[in-house]
Amino acid sequence: MIVATTLAENKYFLGLSALLNSMVANGKYIDKIVVGYREELPNWIPALSPSKNGLSCVLNSGIELELIEMNGDLHMVHEKPKWFRYFTDVLEPDADEYFFFDSDIVIVNRMNFFGEWVRQGVAICEDVNYSMNRNHPIRKQWIKFANEEGLNVKSEIDWYYNSGFLGWTKNTKSFLSDWEKCFEILAKRSGDMKQFRVNNRTHPVLSANQDSLNLAAMITALPVSTIGPEAMGFKSGMRLMSHPIGPKPWNKNYIGDFLKGYQPRVSDLHYWESINGSEFAPESAILVSYKKFICKLLRGLGRFYQRNGSS
Repeated sequence: MIVATTLAENKYFLGLSALLNSMVANGKYIDKIVVGYREELPNWIPALSPSKNGLSCVLNSGIELELIEMNGDLHMVHEKPKWFRYFTDVLEPDADEYFFFDSDIVIVNRMNFFGEWVRQGVAICEDVNYSMNRNHPIRKQWIKFANEEGLNVKSEIDWYYNSGFLGWTKNTKSFLSDWEKCFEILAKRSGDMKQFRVNNRTHPVLSANQDSLNLAAMITALPVSTIGPEAMGFKSGMRLMSHPIGPKPWNKNYIGDFLKGYQPRVSDLHYWESINGSEFAPESAILVSYKKFICKLLRGLGRFYQRNGSS
């Protein structure tokens, strides 16, 4: 069985719609998706029935959707290590392959590649700011913190990874324990965990969840298989996902941004192309057509009028 998970609250449910529609459009592959959520569920989700752990339904594609209300008051990104352990060990202990996608990601390539990838090792992507060599002073501090807690570095790494995607199997799921240990170490040094970020990169911890993922990749004995920032669309190359940096597509004022010299991003267009699809259609067809038209028009005009490049 192949399962995936994501986390959603507030307007990120719109991202969930685009994510699931894009998964199916690119070959389905997964059997079930489990959504950890907060706040009210949107009214465009199909009728749900009680399940063992929450609420569920079967989507048009045959994928089972299960929604489970989350406890805890940390910022949602800092819930990831604990949620992944719960998802793997309690909710879906018999699955063969596991995937996590941030709920603002859109899939833009064949889904079965993710299965080919995760069978090579724990699957991770490099971040947009992907360069952090093994001699970097921040990385040296992480090593010191780990050593103080009895953890030893097994791999010297020169790249920084993004926690918006992770893939693992029943044979590599102990990586989640490595991550949770590292998270506990860095969380003590991160500041207010109810915020996305407190410090800047000159501090030992910028983002407890993402920094600890990177430390886990250094201390784990498991095989890790990584792809560069192109996997998330942060640079040209083998794009597998479209992951917007900064303002989310559903919040952007495209015309206002364009007048300031910023054209719509490729990730904006991918979002509007996926928001309505075979599984969900939360937005009106008129609005979606308008947004796609505006994105394409302004990207075309942006060849002549822009402040900088877009991702």
